[in-house]
Amino acid sequence: MRAYQEALRAQRLGASAPISRQRLKDELREVEAKLGEGRRDEAIGQLVYVVESDRFDAFANTEEGRACLFWLGDSLGRAGAQLPARGYLERLLTVPKADLWFRRAVRSLVDFGLESDNPTDFLKALEAAKAKAPPEQRSDIAYLEGRAHERMKRPTQALAAFARVAPRSRFWAQATYLSGLIEVERGQLAKGEALFCKVADPKATPKQALLFGGSDFFRVRDLARLALGRVAHEQLRFDDARYYYYLVPADSESLPEALYESATGRYEAKDYRGARDLLDELKARGVHHAYEDEAWILDAYVDLASCEFPKADRKLKEFLRRYEPVRDATRALRTDKQAVRRFVAAIESGADPAASGVLGDARQIRAVAALLRLDAAYGAASRRLARLEHQQRGLRVTLGELTDTQAVLAKPGELRPEADGAMTPEDSLAAIDAQLGELRRLVREASGKVKGAQAKAELESLTKALAALEKRAADARSQTREAASAGPASTGAALPGLVAEERARAAELYNQGSRLRATLIAQQEKLAVEALLRVEKRLSRLIRRARLGRIETVLGRKRALELEVEALSQGLLPQQAVDSLDAARYLRSDEEYWPFDGEDWEDEYVGGEGLR
Repeated sequence: MRAYQEALRAQRLGASAPISRQRLKDELREVEAKLGEGRRDEAIGQLVYVVESDRFDAFANTEEGRACLFWLGDSLGRAGAQLPARGYLERLLTVPKADLWFRRAVRSLVDFGLESDNPTDFLKALEAAKAKAPPEQRSDIAYLEGRAHERMKRPTQALAAFARVAPRSRFWAQATYLSGLIEVERGQLAKGEALFCKVADPKATPKQALLFGGSDFFRVRDLARLALGRVAHEQLRFDDARYYYYLVPADSESLPEALYESATGRYEAKDYRGARDLLDELKARGVHHAYEDEAWILDAYVDLASCEFPKADRKLKEFLRRYEPVRDATRALRTDKQAVRRFVAAIESGADPAASGVLGDARQIRAVAALLRLDAAYGAASRRLARLEHQQRGLRVTLGELTDTQAVLAKPGELRPEADGAMTPEDSLAAIDAQLGELRRLVREASGKVKGAQAKAELESLTKALAALEKRAADARSQTREAASAGPASTGAALPGLVAEERARAAELYNQGSRLRATLIAQQEKLAVEALLRVEKRLSRLIRRARLGRIETVLGRKRALELEVEALSQGLLPQQAVDSLDAARYLRSDEEYWPFDGEDWEDEYVGGEGLR
């Protein structure tokens, strides 16, 4: 940016008036308004132009200058550019005493370090700030250090770092909860339970933690209560587990999980009535959750344990009817690399997975896609790929603008339309691919329904036309990629040369991004195959339980009949036979039945009034 400004001044096109504090205030007002409206890229461009001007150096240590540095670094970090963000925010840590912008810079650096793949780089930047930072921010840095040790599989160092997080830190609940998880993984269940209680029990929680923890504190508290229930369940303390799960509030996102796990505990404790109440409450909520298939099987097994064999059998039959085809579709999809590639591409583009050309029933394909989206590893890879594609789209827009700028500099008198990023060629090709995918699905569905020679001939003609369209789309895609890396040559002058160099750099970044995108797509497809394998194994396990449950229902009915026959041989009537002797069972809704109490009432017969 400074080179651009020098080139502009050389041609007497740059700004020569000095920057004033009032102008910085006006710039900050506009920047904050843009950030509030979500126009982050525009705010970053405006701030870079101001901060990277040599006239800004005189105001770098003023209140307005430090505000510009913070908003530029924070905006870059929120946009995913963490390396330049760290460079700008580090400039705010050099003051002798912590001020507002020092504290905000430390907070942002800790946040970016938690999001980064290399938190140790941010710890190095924050090392010099520890002595000047207030106590709560030293605790934030300790929490980042603990997460870094945890990622490097060093639990002892992580516990020591988490222990330095004070209650005034916004991460106290997270640090205490993670310390409990580490203790549980090491087999120290009592220590882990004590740490979870500090977060879960309002009486044991420090008051400062509630004030500084924010809304995240209550989500972590719900997780701590779930962890307490699991520890109690692990130790077969089913009543304690039920109490801990009961503490999860009704408006919590973790409530379905708590209800299912609590019902499992009651089932293992042979409290089938309690398990039934919890499962009915879970079903009454009417929300989708990650344990829907597990809860379905548990529901049937509770009926089985309660000797309600017909009801259990109906539920298990419905489960097999719904999930067995999904398991088969998952198995077939997992073994077909081309199908996985099309399937993943459809999910990432937001298109209908059933229109991706994957063979199988549309409902089953959509069900597999829904189960795949629940996988944590696949979700992380998808978010990373989405961020890269967002950056590449910005680079495509930048390449177009730089190309127009080069043309204007080559022919200053020629008017050209302003470049905008409303619809780039890549976006148009993506829309065409989505439409072609929908056409493929329609043709595939029609192929199994058409009858007659004429209809089949028309369908074959449509198939050939679709193949021709797909070839044209592939050719257009390759031409667009070739055009992205080519552009007008440099004129050799200072400003045109800078623009040409900038365009070459942007093109190189775009090509690197394309190569990285191919790597990420391959990694994502590998993770998708692994996730599909996990889905297949999970469904196979549940299907085996469902089949075993159906066998148990048959055996249970057989044993019930044997008991009835044995009772009849001893002169005892079964309950349904006893009920059939009750006259009240056969009355209509408009009739009444008065049982005989052993004596006649005066008004029992018409005309009997007054008789003695």
